[in-house]
Amino acid sequence: MLPRELREEANRLILEGMTYEDLSAWSRERGFDISRSAWGRYGKEYYSAYQAVRQFEDQSRALAGEPGEGLTMDEALTKMLQQRVATALIKGEWDVMEMPRLLADVAKLQASSVLRERLKKDLEKRVKKTADDVTKTARHAGVSEETIKIIRRDVLRMAS
Repeated sequence: MLPRELREEANRLILEGMTYEDLSAWSRERGFDISRSAWGRYGKEYYSAYQAVRQFEDQSRALAGEPGEGLTMDEALTKMLQQRVATALIKGEWDVMEMPRLLADVAKLQASSVLRERLKKDLEKRVKKTADDVTKTARHAGVSEETIKIIRRDVLRMAS
């Protein structure tokens, strides 16, 4: 009902603790007659969704940071998504109409991960070749081995 800018501002005000009575007055000042109870329903739903996203982010960060697991954030996110989908399906809380969109989103996430890894490996190869070329050129120019090691180390660091 509210334009996006006002909705975003209302969301911020909800998170800051503005009362639903005050939100009702705030919206009336902006030309929208929204009751306190309507704000209460919206606020409860918005805050619940906000908390779920925060919890999801915290869990993803925890998974990504587990020692020995070595999960990247996107791997952790994929793992979390799969777990939540499985739980929703088992409990019968899943809207079947949302499934194709979710599956497409997961596929896009995984495709971007594959592309990122491919680009990362390509960059590593190119940097290593550059380090090899620089080492070879430096040796032919009579640069000391100690200086060559330092230059090579600095060039290879670009891939990390």
